[in-house]
Amino acid sequence: MKLLIENYPYPADKVRGLLGGDEPYETDGICRICKVGYFYNPSIGDCVFVLPKVILDSRNSEDTVFGRFNPVDIIDVSQAFKTERFTQEERDFIYHFSTWIYRSIAEFVHINEKLPENQRSRIVCRKRFSNVSLNGHNTDGTLIDIILSLINFANENHDFFMFIMKNIHSGYNKINWNKTIATKTAFIHKSAPYYTDSVNRKRQINFDEELLIIFYSILHYIQDKYGFPTNIPLNYELVSGAKFESYLAGLGKARLLQIKYRYFSDKALTLWNLCYCFFAMMEQLAAKNDPSEYLFVSNFDRVFETMINTLISDSNIPSGLQDQRDGKIVDHIYPYTSLISPTDIYHIGDSKYYKIGGSVHGNSEYKQYTYARNVIHYNLDLFLRLGEEAFNNGALPYLDPLTDGYNVTPNFFISAEIDPEYRYSEPGIHVHKSKDGKNYAVSKHFANRLFDRDTLWLSHYDINFLYVLALFVSPNQTARDEFKHDIRKRFRKHMLGLLDGMYDFYAFNLSESDMTDFVNRNFRELIGKIYHFNDILILALEKDAEDSRVIYSRYKHLLSEYHLS
Repeated sequence: MKLLIENYPYPADKVRGLLGGDEPYETDGICRICKVGYFYNPSIGDCVFVLPKVILDSRNSEDTVFGRFNPVDIIDVSQAFKTERFTQEERDFIYHFSTWIYRSIAEFVHINEKLPENQRSRIVCRKRFSNVSLNGHNTDGTLIDIILSLINFANENHDFFMFIMKNIHSGYNKINWNKTIATKTAFIHKSAPYYTDSVNRKRQINFDEELLIIFYSILHYIQDKYGFPTNIPLNYELVSGAKFESYLAGLGKARLLQIKYRYFSDKALTLWNLCYCFFAMMEQLAAKNDPSEYLFVSNFDRVFETMINTLISDSNIPSGLQDQRDGKIVDHIYPYTSLISPTDIYHIGDSKYYKIGGSVHGNSEYKQYTYARNVIHYNLDLFLRLGEEAFNNGALPYLDPLTDGYNVTPNFFISAEIDPEYRYSEPGIHVHKSKDGKNYAVSKHFANRLFDRDTLWLSHYDINFLYVLALFVSPNQTARDEFKHDIRKRFRKHMLGLLDGMYDFYAFNLSESDMTDFVNRNFRELIGKIYHFNDILILALEKDAEDSRVIYSRYKHLLSEYHLS
């Protein structure tokens, strides 16, 4: 397998010809591949993967893989492993990561194709030469589809293989007494015959065992030819060398057709079909003049955005909130419990697709504040035009009419990291700290006014990219739903902690009848500092602000501590 990394500046002579055709793009002796995906190159008889730049570690002066490899030195993964550049763990990670990336792009294509024509992304570049169907329907499979299906079947069906082996070998060690008596000499002891050399039943290959040998021979070929790690636990004499080449040339298909009608279980039929598809694919590879195939996306950040959106957002968001009227498009938005009141409010997120160690640039922060302002205005406009009917059009309460205070709008970035232990099972969610050590940003027009429309807080989180990959392509909807619930809860909990660290909160001990008069009399001093819901009037005072002590002293006889929850 050949390995390239998105947008890395390769010397042209190191990568020229790997992707064929017009690829890669060369300028002044430097090539940058601005796509991510898979390519089968018949001229080199190998698979080429272009991995996303998130695998690059930019925390040192130069971009590296695993913190120590120059991407140029590991273009040929098999050679890098043979020369002991890669450890076994690193080699296995590269192969697994490559196939996960392929699967994520394939899932993105599947999601994209279900959208209306005018909403589909135009970033997909695809070519398939095969008419091989993996599932018996009219769905074409690529070579990598078939390889991954074979490997997955081997990994997920250990019990099936052991069941076959148990049935095949039952009785093989029993003595064949007829042949033993007829061919061996017994000695007599106390009138009883004893045979020191018995004849066991002969071991013969049946059809189930032959299918297993063919299957494991294919796995051995995949490992030897393309480098994909496979597990072959059974001690069979596999078909290899010239004999396997004859299987690739047509004998494999012919032999499978001869034994096809011996199988009745669903798993055995699936295994037969996978083996047949592999030989059919290899036959087409040999017959085609240009058997190249590829699946690329030209902007992988869109794929990452779709992954995160699938895992944390809702699909039934009013179009004016996500596709905003000024042309801006919000990456992620969903209604969830407010930080201040028990009602829902829109939480707004933006995906950031960087190398490891990358940071958010200033323009991105300002755009994110604009997203929040647009969402606030969208909701206010609906209430002004429709009144209470606005709730039926997706509007949520942002403005408190008693205090003219605005609910706090949760706003965040989410970017990807690679788990240092290469785990796909751990979300690895944590707060991202900027170079100055802060884990938040804030934009405001007035000091000490949390409930002002233009006071906007912004958090930033990192997530394990490997976990996102695995969950995105998983068929387990329950796992995705549980993650969605958990990550929303985590984000909200962190934002509550952020506000608790910056503000002191109090509740006014006022009756409902006194509350309106109190707000009217003290409105000028408390504007932006008070917010009302469910007959509760709360006060937020910024810690260490100059006027906070004065305001607290003036109203402390009416105040009790209040805790956000």
